[in-house]
Amino acid sequence: MRGSFIHIAIFAVVAIVLNISPLSAQLLPERKLVRQGNEQFERRNFNNSLNRYNEALEHAPHSYEAQYNRANAYLQKKLANPQDSTLSDVTSNRYFEQIASNKSLSPEQRGEVLRNLGESLFLQEEYEASLNAFRESLKLNPNDAETKRNYVLTKRIVDQKRNQQQQQQQQNDQQQQQDNQQNNDQQQNNDQQQNQNNNNQNEQNNQNEQQDKGNNNENKPEEQPQNGDEPKQDEQSEGGDKPKPEGATPEQERMLDVIQGEEDKTQDKIKDAKQGVVVFGKKNW
Repeated sequence: MRGSFIHIAIFAVVAIVLNISPLSAQLLPERKLVRQGNEQFERRNFNNSLNRYNEALEHAPHSYEAQYNRANAYLQKKLANPQDSTLSDVTSNRYFEQIASNKSLSPEQRGEVLRNLGESLFLQEEYEASLNAFRESLKLNPNDAETKRNYVLTKRIVDQKRNQQQQQQQQNDQQQQQDNQQNNDQQQNNDQQQNQNNNNQNEQNNQNEQQDKGNNNENKPEEQPQNGDEPKQDEQSEGGDKPKPEGATPEQERMLDVIQGEEDKTQDKIKDAKQGVVVFGKKNW
């Protein structure tokens, strides 16, 4: 498909067609050089034709015919010598772009230059840029049948590639979603497993703690009272003074002392009776 529609136009500038006399042709050396370049181009001597056009541009730098034919000769030379590293797509495209930027040209002339630029880009497989060049060419020269055919063919290729890219993007998006879902599921499974492990560990720790407490209670000796320890008496010893209530007034303390004295006498009498002691001044029943 590549190159099936390529058509390179060459301006054959002949003195008769332009109604230029031989004397006038001698005064315009670039015309002669352009004519020589065209002859070499038709013989497919693209290197020689390119040299003649460059010489013509030295005499007339703004010559549209010399610029246009030089761009075509360079493109054909590049296609005929694909291994020549001195020939670049950038230079070929630049030649056509410089001509198309000349606003003094007629719309038909600029349209034709843009058509050749589109063909050059198509050969470079720059289909999007090629389609744009053909579109701009049709704006300037809408009746050019060749540009229309080139535009339709290129748009078909561009649409096909866009659809392929869109389908590939959708597949990539779907694959990305599946990968994300798998990663999320895997993360959830990992989290659940981690939680289960933590719960099992906590349960095991609790069981170990309860078991340790049980073992400590079984091994703990019972407390026995030590030898010589006497039970503590909660009450005061016999004959001891009873505690006085806290916060008693002086009068209350005196009354307590009287009561305590009477109780002491009673306790003495009971002791004497147990010992068989006769208390003088008292009846002995």
